[in-house]
Amino acid sequence: MYLFFYIFDILDIVDYYNNVVISVKCLNDKCNANEIENDDNFCYKCGYYTSKGYSFLKDKENVNKITSGVTFKQNERLSVLFGLLVILVVVFLSMLMIRGEKLYKPFSYIKKQSFNYMYGYNTSLMKTDNKYSKESINSYTEAKLFIKNDFLKQEYNCFNDTSVDVMTNKLESDYSIPSVSFCDISNTESTKIKNVIDKMYLLFPNVKGALTNITITNASTKSEYIARFQPMYQFVNIDEDINTYNKVNKTQILLNSYYFLNEDIMKKDVESVVGKDYYVKDTTWESTIAHEFGHYVSFVLLLKKNGIDNITYVTKDNESKIDSVIKEFNSGEYSLSLLNEALNNYNKKYITNLNINEFASMISNYAATKDKEGKLIADETIAEAVHDYYLHGDNMNKASKEIISVISSKL
Repeated sequence: MYLFFYIFDILDIVDYYNNVVISVKCLNDKCNANEIENDDNFCYKCGYYTSKGYSFLKDKENVNKITSGVTFKQNERLSVLFGLLVILVVVFLSMLMIRGEKLYKPFSYIKKQSFNYMYGYNTSLMKTDNKYSKESINSYTEAKLFIKNDFLKQEYNCFNDTSVDVMTNKLESDYSIPSVSFCDISNTESTKIKNVIDKMYLLFPNVKGALTNITITNASTKSEYIARFQPMYQFVNIDEDINTYNKVNKTQILLNSYYFLNEDIMKKDVESVVGKDYYVKDTTWESTIAHEFGHYVSFVLLLKKNGIDNITYVTKDNESKIDSVIKEFNSGEYSLSLLNEALNNYNKKYITNLNINEFASMISNYAATKDKEGKLIADETIAEAVHDYYLHGDNMNKASKEIISVISSKL
């Protein structure tokens, strides 16, 4: 009996001892020694270590174990993240190598749709007004390649089918044009434009080599022009010293996206937009490009007169001559001399005494366009004569025929 009570006394003592050892309290005075869970090393209220935590952390081996465990876990996590990053980079670069800039096509599509929503009609993402500085261009070949690459870098913005690409590549090859871009123009419309270009080079085969690009673009205002010839666009190294950097110009024909990317607008007659009898009879949207080629033909004639093939590659040896040619072209004096020669031939042939304004008016209203000072813009007269020739061949107006005769004799 005494042994039984003795054993119970011992168990009570052990239980009391265990309660004292196991009981865990926060050592922070602010927590008033509140009891916490037995396994807690830190107080959940203030973050201070508990009595158990204090005893545990006094052993440096325990501290090292905890630190090494946390560090290992963190390093393991960083390794996984770094591995994922490497995989993503490899996948992206692989896609870029396979698809090139086409990878960005979805972004181009979204951008086009947003512009369409903003303006109410389709626009182009092609930029024809880029300018570059401090570029090393050391030959005419390099100059043409730089122009070509400027447009190639933008091709990911275009959504043409393969047949349009075939057309533009053939035009570049056949007529020595560094870049032809019908970006987003439909297959049907691209074919019509190609036919105009083919016929113009058939009518004037000796004008190859001076044109750098034919490109879709956004005009400064939507209806500023249908198509436009720009004899010189300063493109590369414009503000640099010619003794250090050679320069590059573009001689380009631009197609206004407002018309050529919007079929609903192109379904209307040209006359409904520009007015009746403004252009020569039977004008179409595409044939206005022939008018712009007329300006190009006049420009090539002026280049030949000055012994220059093109104004694309500018060096310190030819800069002054190129500047002189552009100044002469802008003055309109050379075009006026061609027109006067054609007028004289006409008056002699038909025994008349027409003045230059009457002569120009025989072709179209546009051919008789005058500047702000009331002087006839001879270059527009010549361009309309070329337009007439493109549309009607030998059945063109008699005035147009005399102009074409003069031009052909000088080409």
